[in-house]
Amino acid sequence: MPTRSTIHGKRGILPSISEGVEGTRKGKIMITPKVLNLKINLRKGFRDLVFTADHLVCSGWVGRNREALQAHIDELAKLGVPGPTRIPIFMNFSTYLVTTDDEITIISDQSSGEVEYVLLCKGEEIWVTVGSDHTDRDIESKSIPGSKQMYAKGLASECWLYSDVENHWDRLVLRCWVQKGIERTLYQEDPLSSILAPPELLEKMPKEGDMKKKGIVLFSGTIATKSGFIYGDAYEMEMEDPVLGRKIRYHYKVNILPQYM
Repeated sequence: MPTRSTIHGKRGILPSISEGVEGTRKGKIMITPKVLNLKINLRKGFRDLVFTADHLVCSGWVGRNREALQAHIDELAKLGVPGPTRIPIFMNFSTYLVTTDDEITIISDQSSGEVEYVLLCKGEEIWVTVGSDHTDRDIESKSIPGSKQMYAKGLASECWLYSDVENHWDRLVLRCWVQKGIERTLYQEDPLSSILAPPELLEKMPKEGDMKKKGIVLFSGTIATKSGFIYGDAYEMEMEDPVLGRKIRYHYKVNILPQYM
């Protein structure tokens, strides 16, 4: 049986990341690590963080309100998006997709970003930031993992210690704006009380392999949109901490690569 470890002095809050996801039931998969150069906001200054991402995991279907979650699943099913066989879902992707760049390239005009909190986990250390799980919405109706493996997973270069925000986690707020031409629209906005918090998300993550010394980048799954998908030219997102009076922001634009078929 998996055992729990003490994180930030609180036993039983978060499972050891050594119980994380790695490999498959058919054997171990070797993934080339991605090195991220980040800054930790310590409230009284910043400290460099060189984080090695050995695994990239994206979560889905993470809403706390099960009725609203089921309604969303039913709504997407009408658009051809397959429903989950478990809730939440966890998908492993190539670590080269993780980036702090302010520009990504895509091949379809039917793609969109979605704001998420992002956990950076190694051993018993956890940092949190904001990012975007950019997804191809046309391919999503055929393969959810395929639609996400196609595009970069952007995140801010600034992060916070999870221990600094865990006691008021549900008061943090995620927001995302979409730029389409000259129009800027508030696309998503919700407190983190609307989706699963880190303890439950990490508890539900499949426990395979030895991740004791591995770095995991875990995208949380997103919050609801205000009026459906918007295929924008740029996305601006933030995570606000109203208790400590600070925000982490991330912005990126998308460029569609021309195809000559």
